[in-house]
Amino acid sequence: MKYILYLALLVSAHAFATPVNNSIAFYYSAPMPLAEMTFYSRVVVQPDLVTEHELNWFKQRDIAVYAYLSVGESFVESESSLAVNPNWNSHIADLTSTHWQQHVQNNAATLKARGFSGLFLDTLDSYQLLDDKHSKSDQQNGLVAIIKSLSGTFNKHLILNRGFELLPRLTGLASDLVAEGLYSHYNPINNSYKLTTENDQAWLSAQLKTAQKLGFKVQVIDYAQPDNRLAMAQKIKQAGFIPWVTDGHLQTWGTSTISPVPRRILIPYNSNVKPLIYTTVHLKLATMIEYLGYIPDYIDMAKRDLPLVDPSLHAGIISWTSSDAFYTPTLNNWLEANLGVVPELILGELPQSTKLLLSLGIESLNTLPEGPYKQDSFAPWLKGESTTPPPIVKPYLLKLSTDATPLITIKSSDDTIVVQAAKTKYGAVVVAPWLIDTFPMEGSKWVIDPRTLLTQAMGLPPILVPDTTTESGRRMLTLHIDGDGFTSVAHYAGKPYSAEVIRDEIIKHYKLPLTSSVIQADIEEGGIHSKQSAKLEGIARSIFNLPYVEVASHTYSHPYFWTALSGRKKIDEDDTDYGFHLDVPGYNTISLKKEITDSIKYIDEKLTPKNKKTVMMLWSGDATPGPKALELARDAGVLNVNGGNTDVNADNPSLSHISPIGRPERDLLYQIYAPILNENVYTNLWHGPYYGFRRLTETFEITEKPYRLKPYTIYYHFYSGEVLAGLDALKHNIDYVLARPNTPVHLSHYAKVAKDFYFSALAKNSNNEWLFSSKYIRTLRIPSDFDVPNIAQSEGVSGVTEKGDYIHIINNIARLSFDHSQNSEKPYLASANVVINNWQVNGPVSFKAWVPASLDLINARSCEFVSNLGERFKGINRGKLTHFKIPTGDFYGYLNCNGSAL
Repeated sequence: MKYILYLALLVSAHAFATPVNNSIAFYYSAPMPLAEMTFYSRVVVQPDLVTEHELNWFKQRDIAVYAYLSVGESFVESESSLAVNPNWNSHIADLTSTHWQQHVQNNAATLKARGFSGLFLDTLDSYQLLDDKHSKSDQQNGLVAIIKSLSGTFNKHLILNRGFELLPRLTGLASDLVAEGLYSHYNPINNSYKLTTENDQAWLSAQLKTAQKLGFKVQVIDYAQPDNRLAMAQKIKQAGFIPWVTDGHLQTWGTSTISPVPRRILIPYNSNVKPLIYTTVHLKLATMIEYLGYIPDYIDMAKRDLPLVDPSLHAGIISWTSSDAFYTPTLNNWLEANLGVVPELILGELPQSTKLLLSLGIESLNTLPEGPYKQDSFAPWLKGESTTPPPIVKPYLLKLSTDATPLITIKSSDDTIVVQAAKTKYGAVVVAPWLIDTFPMEGSKWVIDPRTLLTQAMGLPPILVPDTTTESGRRMLTLHIDGDGFTSVAHYAGKPYSAEVIRDEIIKHYKLPLTSSVIQADIEEGGIHSKQSAKLEGIARSIFNLPYVEVASHTYSHPYFWTALSGRKKIDEDDTDYGFHLDVPGYNTISLKKEITDSIKYIDEKLTPKNKKTVMMLWSGDATPGPKALELARDAGVLNVNGGNTDVNADNPSLSHISPIGRPERDLLYQIYAPILNENVYTNLWHGPYYGFRRLTETFEITEKPYRLKPYTIYYHFYSGEVLAGLDALKHNIDYVLARPNTPVHLSHYAKVAKDFYFSALAKNSNNEWLFSSKYIRTLRIPSDFDVPNIAQSEGVSGVTEKGDYIHIINNIARLSFDHSQNSEKPYLASANVVINNWQVNGPVSFKAWVPASLDLINARSCEFVSNLGERFKGINRGKLTHFKIPTGDFYGYLNCNGSAL
């Protein structure tokens, strides 16, 4: 009976979980702002501007996509055209024409086949512009016939744009009605916004209320500049209608009852000059951009036009190059046009455009002062890791207007002051070499502080940060194994395979969630070790059968140079020590299908138990897959991880050696980087010292303070089991983490969270509350500038850490109130070492505990956890915390804080 009650409560909790935004979002531009669209259950788009992959993305998130369809007009003249609409220079159609009716129905059938959920029917009133020679009644009958047909095709999932005169005849054929211009209207002729008259407002309001009485859901689209949209949306809501306030062409992201928090930083680059994966802005600065909660939005100028800058979506522009050729006239004009629209950060080489530089508040000097040069001034808050000034080989000759402030200056031999970095009214400029200094033996260091560069120089405001390092308030722990060394004979009595040593000494011993992979050709029959294949495959099965192990492929033949396979760089096989891949008999040319698709199929058919499938692709070699490889992995239904360059240690604890979360490719493809690299880079490519992997703990500490940039990641190969020093180093690292607060998760869990960073969104409502949307991210980091949220006044939140630095999210959409005018003693979660699936005080709770569960709650002295089997777990009070211990496994139960039995 208790279990049935629990299931009922669980269902009701999930039904209540997600706040619903009733507005339909409209967006007539590209690419789709997918993250921001997750706050809405329905979106209307121009069908030609949405891709197949975006449609699939919407489908995976249960967001209904409605295609715009013009019913009464076309921009193409045809035999059905009767007149021209002078406002838009479009052709008004004859709605009685069989040709036109068939044309509209064919368009609808095509949209249905593409996967659209419904239609937004526009230009329903265009027939009213026709002269008296055309029967109004006939046109109306033709329009009703068209809508009836479309309603059948899309099962009544239609949104009407006006059509007031016909609404009584259209009831039951469409669900929604939209009208534009209740309080404002847009004039396309002169691109202006004006308020409507009171008479027009009264007339339209009466029409809309009539539509509501007829059973239509009614939404108003009005137009305003971004700063005025939320207030106008509130006015529409107060009038009794659902709002959407945007620009006149619906090409910028609008506002409903919530206003988006812009997080995207536009970063132009040119893949014909340098692929994104090798650009400094991606390799170095993106890490801090993401840490601050912003999304690097890379624009490949070789493949797409520079976008319309939308301050509702875009928080800034960053341009960083070491090439004069980067700044084309098109880029210069775009940068100049957007000065003052969003902050701009110009780094490295400067654009050779006097006009743009003058607009920025910078002017080049005409004469070159003689060297040597020495540092003159450096804003203290901008100083980075390097303790000595960089060598000044090529001084950048700058002087500033009165609107700019120098941040770094140098002095020539004749005492001329030359500005090297400046804050302007439009952002900031820092020239080379004052960004990153490279040392032959030590690697690189930031000359300036990348955090203050973005926050103080560029001016990015603090925001709540979708966090990919932390789960339930504790630093995530992931473990994964590349298949290399699986078949190596370990230096132990009995000569076991390294895979057996790792299985018995590490995997079975610790029983932590682990992602393990194999190289197909290394163990299969007919492969490199064909005679031992039966035993090797048996070892693989014994590992994959373990309940805490998830399955991955490390390819068929372990390609070493994915960068060559992707066409990014030519590599001569004669210049390599080991060829392009493992020496597999009869395999001379790499096939991406064999490496990815077929290797996954082999593992699923030959090695995994019935209840498991391969879930990950762990990239091999240089781990720089191109879009085709990423596409094949996605088509196979697996996530992908590996690559990146996070190997920072105490010899040079520089942020410049920490990679971002991942890298985008075409068609919503992402490579997720390994959070921290493997023992190979700590052991001189496994040439020794073999205990070198113990230095991983240095990386853990540097990526924790001053900024938690990465989860605990223990990433290694089977060859760590070859020698005792390697095995001891591995145990040392695991023991180090287990002695500290952590939440163990599978690598696939991290990969989902990491990828969703780029698809998560923030917004604010009229009460100044924050909203957060994400399918997988369950942690928000709180900047030091913020207060902690009021848990009792928030929704979709299970708690906040005792230090007030991490918020625990429990729903796909959460609302966070920072209003503490009403104090509450509601119990809430401070931290735990489990992944929480469901959480409700005096309601159902469920979570996964890979190790004995440890949960700390606040205001929970009277609470107890009751499992679905009736087991009770009371807490131990430690100051304001109450600590609970629950055995390993899946917990389904109830959090009872009423002091009475369920």
